[in-house]
Amino acid sequence: MQRRTALVRPFWAASVLVVGGIIACGSAKAQDSTGIRAVPTYEAVGLYWSSPGASANGCDVQYRKSGESSWRQALPLWFDSSVNECRGSIVNLAPGATYEVQVGVGGVMQRSTTFTTWSNTKPVARTVSVASGSATLSVTAGGSASGYVVYDGGGSATLDAQNGTDYNVTINASYVIVRGLTLKGAKTHGILISKDVHDVVIEDNDISGWGRTRDGTLGADMDSGIRAICQNEELTRVTIQRNKIHDPRYPANDWSTSHPAGPQGITFSYCGGNNVYRWNEIYSNNGNKFNDPMGGEDNYSTNGWPNKDSDVYGNRISDGWDDGIEADGGNMNVRIWGNYIDNTGTGISATLTSKGPLYVFRNVWNRDRFYANKSTDTDERQPFMKLGSSSDFGNGRRYIFHNTMLQAEANGSSYPLGGGYGMGGTSSGNINNTISMNNIWHMYRGNTATYQTGTGNTFQNDMFNGTYGSAVVNGINAAPTYAAGNGWQSGAGGQYALAAGSPGFDQAVRIANFNDIFSGAAPDVGAAEAGLAPMKFGIAAADGATTAETATPAAPAPAAAPMASNGAARGTSASMGVAIGSHPGGTATTSTSTPSAPIIPTPTTPTTPPNPIGTTPISAGLDASSYSISAGQSVTLTARLITASAPATGTVTFTENDSRFGCSEIPVSNGVASCTTTGLEVGSHAIRGIYSGDASNSNGVAGPITITVK
Repeated sequence: MQRRTALVRPFWAASVLVVGGIIACGSAKAQDSTGIRAVPTYEAVGLYWSSPGASANGCDVQYRKSGESSWRQALPLWFDSSVNECRGSIVNLAPGATYEVQVGVGGVMQRSTTFTTWSNTKPVARTVSVASGSATLSVTAGGSASGYVVYDGGGSATLDAQNGTDYNVTINASYVIVRGLTLKGAKTHGILISKDVHDVVIEDNDISGWGRTRDGTLGADMDSGIRAICQNEELTRVTIQRNKIHDPRYPANDWSTSHPAGPQGITFSYCGGNNVYRWNEIYSNNGNKFNDPMGGEDNYSTNGWPNKDSDVYGNRISDGWDDGIEADGGNMNVRIWGNYIDNTGTGISATLTSKGPLYVFRNVWNRDRFYANKSTDTDERQPFMKLGSSSDFGNGRRYIFHNTMLQAEANGSSYPLGGGYGMGGTSSGNINNTISMNNIWHMYRGNTATYQTGTGNTFQNDMFNGTYGSAVVNGINAAPTYAAGNGWQSGAGGQYALAAGSPGFDQAVRIANFNDIFSGAAPDVGAAEAGLAPMKFGIAAADGATTAETATPAAPAPAAAPMASNGAARGTSASMGVAIGSHPGGTATTSTSTPSAPIIPTPTTPTTPPNPIGTTPISAGLDASSYSISAGQSVTLTARLITASAPATGTVTFTENDSRFGCSEIPVSNGVASCTTTGLEVGSHAIRGIYSGDASNSNGVAGPITITVK
């Protein structure tokens, strides 16, 4: 529940926008001698680099799986000048894999570290079979990192409290897995997790019918299917996955009387971070809607929920009077992606983000409902993203990428049923320090896409009907046209691909590590990519991921998927060996025929001169000042050379579609060669940087990257 958030309203007066710069394209690891700290989850990692000597441009990052020869570019870390720290995340990683990371400033890599992502499998010491009954299952015996204790209902055991006990399950031990149970009728919460534990997995349970009443009609606030109440940021490394949480005993109130209060699906209060909430289904078939299906407290703070180093992805969430996902508080290296949200007051709240960075990408929001006592045509529509701030706290960075806002239609309604705005503040705080790119803001009446925008924002390549409400770079002013069988009619079916040739198709800006896989000349705007597999949500999104239980030793990671002849993995993830359609939320992973800036040590198509005898290999990265320009517009190409021995000298020749075009034999200075050109003609250009090599360093090729000239 939002403790201090005022009712969301557009305030049109005195909104000032100062646009910032365009984006350049296991267990927690203690900070090592390099000054870098890595905090991984299954498919992402949070990185922290103290005193990096950086500026507002942040810190450069590249990464690779251990054993690979090529580096991949990641989105630069955000520089938080208030604490002199660069921090940020790498996403779309493979579970149970070891990675190498290099970070630097100004294109020069200065530090490196390694980390291992969490494995989908856990070693098991013993399994406790749980029988049906009405008493509370008290989990007091746990395991260790080398062997979990599994409490297993086998998919058939039912614990029905019949409103006679407060909880179906209490968890008071670490290194435990609770799974395969049907939980009904708890007086207060279905599952209560102690604040004093860690390393807990809750999976494959069906939870319903819980909760107290406050007045005989409405539910008690924050009685939850799964609940944790902490004091000092305890409770870390919890995984909640593949659960059905539905139909509480009493409903929450809607906004017509007051701020919603009542039951919730998953609620963590004042707890620590480094938790994962994935592939769950939270819904109501009995009409008893939630307050927030997923959230916590304290929202106006430096912690809140999910707090830090946590992931929320692949969930199917519906039927809440307030926020579908309430991610308010610190939001330091929090990632929210690939979720489907329907029939809620707002889609996602990140009011506020006091620390950051927060990454919200490839989520889909369908119907908006705010007032129960109004018709859909007179209901007050809310924003997909509620992104207010507070002068009492800092403005952490937010990244809002590739989200889709649907507009379902209904017989008898003059207007569609979706939200009214793309992004909005609150009555007490503006949107600040937010980067929004490649989103579809489809408003029900063509309102402004943004309101209450403050300072430090960059909005680029967003698609919107109506007006934008702020300064936007390369905005696409149109309503989406979906391919046959795609769009709002798909519901939670995952098909939201744009029609070929329609506005937004192949018109997204490239974002390293976030849209590396696409089909066509460039990525599409919105959550889905035409030509790739449909998205998946809820339990279906977990297809292809192993269960959390296995005997020791854990199963090996899957092999890499075969590549298509053009270098792109069509329908599969080239780096992870997992079908995109079965990857959580259906989001893209890495590797494509046109990557943002892959770092390739040896040439592919162009021919390079022979390597001098005694030279050492180099890594070469390539990026551009813009990946989509108009005819006659200048673009700056930059090749960065990372050496293992002496600094690189020599020259770089840039080619387009394997032909020279005027940026030839550019001298390398401090490991960097740059060329600005206006000579690219209309069309799509595959750009490479061919390094000559020198007496100490071998030659190599950077790229390709794709630049589209319109």
